[in-house]
Amino acid sequence: MFLGAHESIAGGIYKSVLRAKEDGCEALQIFVKNANRWIGAPLANEFKEKFIIEAKNFGTNQICGHSTYLINLASIDEEIYNKSIECYKNELTICDALQIPFYIIHPGSFRNSTLRSGITKVGQSIEMVYERNDYKVMTLLETTAGQGCSIGCRLEHLSEIIYTNPFEKKLGICLDTCHMYASGYDIVNNYEAIIEEVLINFKEKCKVIHINDTKIKCGARKDRHERIMEGVLGKDFFTKLVNDERLSDTLGILETEKDPVVSYKRQLSILKSLRNFQ
Repeated sequence: MFLGAHESIAGGIYKSVLRAKEDGCEALQIFVKNANRWIGAPLANEFKEKFIIEAKNFGTNQICGHSTYLINLASIDEEIYNKSIECYKNELTICDALQIPFYIIHPGSFRNSTLRSGITKVGQSIEMVYERNDYKVMTLLETTAGQGCSIGCRLEHLSEIIYTNPFEKKLGICLDTCHMYASGYDIVNNYEAIIEEVLINFKEKCKVIHINDTKIKCGARKDRHERIMEGVLGKDFFTKLVNDERLSDTLGILETEKDPVVSYKRQLSILKSLRNFQ
């Protein structure tokens, strides 16, 4: 597994790669634009070129983008839905321009609708966007914690969206350790069975794992990230994860709170120290 973290793009998107190197990252996740805006400012050619150069040196296939949290491809609110589609397209376009191979997105929320309708709408939205644009970047649907009306708290949700879609080859998944535990997948006590289920159903489509500890008990359906080894998942779980040879090509991304020095160095060093520990 390539171990890394979500880094800031402040001061120029290429600086995220420099921050990743400084933290000792082997993998990198970024927001490809301002995460608080529907549509970002045009990407400056200078920053684009610098990013591509730095990314190639770092390892382009070890970089992923993450969507803004504003996007809801399942929304029945016409204004929000239309903005979500445009934002999704805008961010996929930026990923292609930067040669980023993977783009992670939360499936959405079916508020004021039904789970069945929500799953169908997400699938139709992805199909429409890829049908009208020849995007190279792969969209990864992220597992969710199960709060409210969120889609993606069960692996079956993601499986249905992916395998009924004509653009199935452009779709994959991103596991989140905090979210999975919160949604009821006991990855601490049933690690092997759950990972086996993932690999049987999604095979090589599992491209990224968000490595987050959590503050809450299994099945609490709350998204509460915690720093590595400071939550309830424990050393044994993280040791199994980072040493799992079946996940050797997967990007392992920290999304926890940074340490007071505003760095992921310490948490990454903890994960690296678990390698070959078994």
